[in-house]
Amino acid sequence: MPESLAGLPYLRQLDLRSNRLGQLPDWLALMSSLEKLDLRWNEIDPSLPLLSELERRGCVVLT
Repeated sequence: MPESLAGLPYLRQLDLRSNRLGQLPDWLALMSSLEKLDLRWNEIDPSLPLLSELERRGCVVLT
């Protein structure tokens, strides 16, 4: 995932479906405006603390 996405503080939706991702960068948790993260059809562990943190803040995470 390109780190340049971290420079988009007002990004509200991020669709990463079907990208063969196996891990996520830590900076994703810093995206405070993120409302929806679509990770379907990737190899992401849905129990990652990062995803729990996003959901706690109100972000809808689809795995």
